Amino acid sequence: MKIQAQALLLGATTAIAWGAVNVAPSYAINLIGNFPSNDGGASRLSSSSGTNVRAVSFTLPTGTDYILQDAVLRLGSYDSTEVFKVQIRNDTGGLNPGPDVLANFTLPDSKGSGNFNYSFTPATAFTFQQNTKYWLYVDISSGSGGSGTIDWLRSSSDANPTGVTPVGVASFGAYRFSNNGGTDFANSGNLNSFQVNATAVPWETDALPVIGSTVLFGLGLWGKNKFAQKKIDNLKQ
Repeated sequence: MKIQAQALLLGATTAIAWGAVNVAPSYAINLIGNFPSNDGGASRLSSSSGTNVRAVSFTLPTGTDYILQDAVLRLGSYDSTEVFKVQIRNDTGGLNPGPDVLANFTLPDSKGSGNFNYSFTPATAFTFQQNTKYWLYVDISSGSGGSGTIDWLRSSSDANPTGVTPVGVASFGAYRFSNNGGTDFANSGNLNSFQVNATAVPWETDALPVIGSTVLFGLGLWGKNKFAQKKIDNLKQ
């Protein structure tokens, strides 16, 4: 009886442990990015002239969805007078960002003059779907309500004169820029410094039903054996 009870307890404990193992990590990871930056160059975005939209694409692998945590951009010349949009947009299967805004980010406070990493938090919760392409979209065009000028910095070296290729769980696509508020885009060789952080969606598991069945089975077997033992004890009296 004691050995049998210990075996049942071991089975329930194993089931619980199995369920714990099958839970995705809850900490944020680099979904896609190319930090750290050495500020070896920059792309200037201005609402009044020149480039006013820049976007970078990435595709999630098959297997897991990810909850967006924040997007970090390395910016210079950003103060309280600048107004611009940072978004996650869809992809329509072409070379350029799609029109659908899937997530908007809240602008952080300026850290003053100089170059800094700025964390943009999503205004509402958003989940990236596996095997799907997305765009990180930065828009300071006057047509979208933008104003001012910001520098989106990049790394530069002899090996990577235009910047470091983004890496992460997702796969890098391309950088694109627009001089007319996103009506037309062209390819860009400047690999601006950024990072998108996300948390894996917990894996679905049948562990809890298994645990419940194991415990109930064990209790039922224990009760049955206890009743049988009592009958034997009564016969001995």
